[in-house]
Amino acid sequence: MKSKRILQISLGSIGLRHLRNTRELLPDSEIAVYRQHVRGPKQAPAGADHLFQDLAEAVAFRPDAVIISSPASEHLKNARTFLAEGAHLFIEKPLAADSHGVADLVAASQKSKSFAMVGYVLRFQPMIKFLKDFIASGDLGAVRTARVEVGQYLPDWRPGSDYREGVSARRALGGGVLLELSHELDYSTWIFGFPDSLLCSSERLSDLEIDVEDSANVIMEYRGPSKKRVVVQLDFLQRTANMAVQVVGSKGTLYADLIAEKAHVVLPGGTASQELQVPQLGNGNEMYLRQFDLFFSKAFRDYQPKYAESAGHGGWVSVDDAARVLRLVDLAKESNQSGKRVEL
Repeated sequence: MKSKRILQISLGSIGLRHLRNTRELLPDSEIAVYRQHVRGPKQAPAGADHLFQDLAEAVAFRPDAVIISSPASEHLKNARTFLAEGAHLFIEKPLAADSHGVADLVAASQKSKSFAMVGYVLRFQPMIKFLKDFIASGDLGAVRTARVEVGQYLPDWRPGSDYREGVSARRALGGGVLLELSHELDYSTWIFGFPDSLLCSSERLSDLEIDVEDSANVIMEYRGPSKKRVVVQLDFLQRTANMAVQVVGSKGTLYADLIAEKAHVVLPGGTASQELQVPQLGNGNEMYLRQFDLFFSKAFRDYQPKYAESAGHGGWVSVDDAARVLRLVDLAKESNQSGKRVEL
């Protein structure tokens, strides 16, 4: 494959992971890091060939692809700049801190010949795809209710760093559980579809030193023939990390632990439990590699995917898809503010 020029914007914890994975998948590429708010000696970070501290330098590099892992409040600015330059874009989730100005990026992305996707990485956890297919198979019958949960105590996220300084804790950077944990809103709508209305209650319940909500419950309501209710619970509070899904169907109930990568179905009567053979990841980094494997295979025709599934993976998130998730977040905040149900 012809050597590619890759630009990595920002170098927080997720940016460092993306840099390592890019180097692993594209070992012969020329990688530059653009750090917008860091000054000092211009020494390239480990795994990179160049360090830029000025936007003009980053643009002059003429990257083939740009990986945007800056704070959510800067995603749109970064994306507009390099989409106009004809680069392929990978944008970390969420797409932006709010929906203001997003429609213009969606339109530009749809007109562009460049490939753009947003990093809702749980789409690349094989278990999520398994759950989606199992529910769609009808083995549970008609879905009546579902509950999606995620929670972990914020100071435990990144040991050794001050949680108060991180993006998650700061409203100005796009923090709060509704944006930071919007993975669950994304895959819930991927599995169950977008709701007709929603209710949300969110606030800061703890004594964490943050200026954003640390807990939210979003009730998504579906009408018509597939009438159901999906509750998504998000928090920065649980002292033991938790990621779980429960789906109540007319024929049985599905329970899934996404951290343990285990799932089972309880049949009527509650006495029979069927363990499901679910696919598992080789390690915690694999789903991030799978995500970039798809990105590079879509962006570069001469790229040889590492995973056989990448070529046919249809679950990647477009800019348009991510804009709809962001709209859900905005409506959830509106519902919490008004105390009323919001129609989509």
